[in-house]
Amino acid sequence: MAERLGQLQLQVMEVVWRLGRATVAQVHEALAESRKIAYTTVLTTMRALERRGVVRHEQVGKAYVYEPLVSRENYAASSVHRLVDDLFDGRREKLLCHLLGADRIGRSELASIRRMLRCRHGDKQ
Repeated sequence: MAERLGQLQLQVMEVVWRLGRATVAQVHEALAESRKIAYTTVLTTMRALERRGVVRHEQVGKAYVYEPLVSRENYAASSVHRLVDDLFDGRREKLLCHLLGADRIGRSELASIRRMLRCRHGDKQ
């Protein structure tokens, strides 16, 4: 997945990923809980996602049921790679230094990062 999804497209995909398979009505209902959005806007967005190869549909009765062709994990990985390439010259350590330098990182987050690094390198401590 090379292309970045827009904000609404990502919100639609979050619903589809969570449900596994979803109709336009189901996605509309889920999004309408937190914002005012037209059914036709959701329909147009899902059709655009299908044209981009992110979802596909199957007709079940009168409804189209959409399912993801890209996993959330693969999209996230692709997005992070794109972020690193675009903003940090392709260097992951620059991203990590940026994150570690952020004021909002707490002790528990730092401890978790240390554990991940030790596990990544096979240390048992």
